[in-house]
Formats: sequence, C-alpha cells, structure tokens
Amino acid sequence: MSSSYYKSRIRSEISRKYILDLSTSPKVTRTAISPSNSIANSLNSNSLSRRSSERENHRIRDYSDDDSSGERVLNSYATIRPSECTSQKCLGLNGLKNIGNTCFMNSVIQCLSNTRWLLEYLKKDGYMKDINTSISSMKGALIKAFAEVIKELWSEDASDRVVNTASLKGQIQRFAPRFMGYAQQDAQEFLRYLLEGLHEDVNRVQEKPKPILTEIDEKLSDNEKAQESWTRYLRMDNSRIVDHFVGQLKSTLKCTHCGHCSVTFDPFWDLSLPIPQRTGQLRLSQCLDSFTREETLDGDEKPTCSKCKERRRCTKSFSIHKFPKILVIHLKRFSPTERFRGKLNVTVDFPMEGLDMSQYAADNVSPCRYNLYAISNHSGTTYSGHYTAYCRHPYTGHWHEYNDSRVSSISSKSLVSGEAYVLFYEQEGAKSHL
Repeated sequence: MSSSYYKSRIRSEISRKYILDLSTSPKVTRTAISPSNSIANSLNSNSLSRRSSERENHRIRDYSDDDSSGERVLNSYATIRPSECTSQKCLGLNGLKNIGNTCFMNSVIQCLSNTRWLLEYLKKDGYMKDINTSISSMKGALIKAFAEVIKELWSEDASDRVVNTASLKGQIQRFAPRFMGYAQQDAQEFLRYLLEGLHEDVNRVQEKPKPILTEIDEKLSDNEKAQESWTRYLRMDNSRIVDHFVGQLKSTLKCTHCGHCSVTFDPFWDLSLPIPQRTGQLRLSQCLDSFTREETLDGDEKPTCSKCKERRRCTKSFSIHKFPKILVIHLKRFSPTERFRGKLNVTVDFPMEGLDMSQYAADNVSPCRYNLYAISNHSGTTYSGHYTAYCRHPYTGHWHEYNDSRVSSISSKSLVSGEAYVLFYEQEGAKSHL
C-alpha cells in the first residue's frame, strides 16, 4: 500500500473523528515467514487494511442508553467513547497496542479475552492454585503474563485504555522462540502455541509418566478404544484448558482389498477445514462435509493394512467422537496448494447460533449445537495483510470489532465475510463460567 494512499486515508479518518489512536498502529513493512508445520503453512505480513463499503453505515446500539432504547445510525468505525460508558457494558472494550507486526497476536488475545470461562478463570485468579511448577518449562510465567493482560483489558479503572503486550510477548518468545522478533505470523498457529503454553502452566500432571508404547488392542470396541486413547492422553496432558478446548477425532481406515477397518482416536485443539474449490459463496457445512468426506489413499499414499501386512489401496474418513466445550474452526485460506496462487478470499457463510455438529459425530448422539462468540479475521493477501477480531461481549451479547488499539461496535449482520479465518464457538449447555 503506497504511503500517499495511507496518508490520505489517515486524513480522511481524522476528519470524521472516529480514530482512537493511530500512534499505536504503525505502518508495517512487508515480511514473510517460513511454513512451520502441517497445521498452518500460512505466509502473512502486516499492512493497514479495512473493510469499508459493506459495513459503512450499519445500525448499532447506542451504549449510553438502556437495552430497551432505540438504535441510532453510526459509522461502523465510530469509536466507543468513555463518556458513553455508564455501566459494566463497556468493561472489556479496551484495545491492544501494536508493538510491531503484532496484529495477529492482538486478534487472538481479544478472542480469548471474550471466552467467558477463561476470562473468569484468569480474572478471579482461579489459575493460581493450578500452576504447575514441577514439569512446566515456564513455571507459570506465561499464564501469569497472559492473566495480567486480560485483567488490564477488563479493568474497571479506565474504559479507554490501550494495553501493551510487550511483557506477554516476551514470555511467549521464551516458550516458543519462533515468535521472536517482529515478523508477521499466522494467527491460528499462534493460537495453538499459546493454548498449549497456557495448558502446560496449569497441567494437573505433576510428574510425566513413561509413555505407553503398546498399541491399543484392535479387539476392543470403538468406544473402548476411544476411552483408552483418551485416558492415555490425560496421563500426560490434563488441565482446565484441555477440559474446554480439546476434543477427540475418530479416524477410520478401510482396506479395499480385504475390507479390514483400522480405527484410531486422536485429540484435537481445532478443526482445520479445507475450503472447497467452488464458485460463489460457500457454507460452513460444505467445509465440514469436505473435511469428513471419505477419501481414497492410493499410489504413494497407500498405507500398510494391519491385516494384509502389505501396502494397500484404502479409504480414510474422519468423524468426531468427543466434542470440546469450545470449538475452534480454522478455515484453510492459506493451504499449501494455494500458497503461490494467492489467498482464498471466498466468503464462507457460517451460523451465529445453533451450529449443529451432530451429523459429524462418530456415533448417534443427541444434538450437539454451538453458538459463535468470536472471529479472527485476516484481510489482505498471502504476503501482506492485517488481522482484526470480532467478539461478542460475554455479558451483554453485543458484538464489537477489535482493530489493535481501536474498539468499535459492529452489527451481527456484518460478521460473515471473506476475511473470517478462525471461528470460536461455545457449546450450548456447556458450563460457560466458573
């Protein structure tokens, strides 16, 4: 983006008086990162990018009025002013300082800040009694630094605070050195590292047991295999973070030669969904269908059949055996095959409420429904972009846009776009707070 365009945009925004703080959202140079793992192979860098036309004049609630009051028409980037904060409605509406290509981190932090059970777990210091000082490499330093940021975001002292994340970033770099420096990173990958780091700090396992090297008996029923697999996982990793964020996938491998089925169960922190190659708008259900659809493994991908003891053509499919309380869905806009052809900007329509996942369950279960509460967005291209977050306030239910230091109200009608990258859903009926 040219500097002349950027300066023109700033002058325009100042004239409309809806900028809260430009000094904390500096222009950033284009950078690139190397692909790291199979979870996220995204390449991004940070530049200012805003959606404008489709949300330019939506209707949002006047927060200075009661819930029963009417609505007024505001520009979608109108900043919530401290004078409008007359109750707890404005708690949690503080921004985060961009300390150099950290919009990816800010977006994820705001999504987790609006995760109600995690918010209360940290604000009320419930995590303190769970800190693991025996096997955690960080000895609680990471979750303490994260809790301090959350407390500042939800501080009752000031509703227009811009929180600095430098201390937290320092602890994250200690836990995951790949985040050292100020190169733009992938938000979904950062989320995974952060959650695993928080989990390690409050892991209930005080002494790592020796891993069980024997295979799970194939003669067991699928439910027995799933339970044994989950028990083995909890022997090593067991925390309040795992209680809420981790589910269990069932993988079924069927040999087309002898018909033998091999079933395995693995924990998952998120569902990384492919975006089908189709024209026009897609639905989230189509991405889920693509993820769970049976595929054929042939040629170089042929696995070894445990019964034939030879490499055979097989079919493979996924289903969900254990649903997490918090379901994180990652839309693979930066899949390896698309990396050199650009980012997939197709709009994927997703439900705000009542996402029914029961059809993707391994067994017949009662309806498993989820409600959306946060979105990490990526605007721009594969090599140059910007992260923001849309979050539903955990106490008022109102939606807000978090763009580094700026926080503004947003209509729920404006949430679905081609920029949605990571979706956060909470299970209906799950205990959402302590």
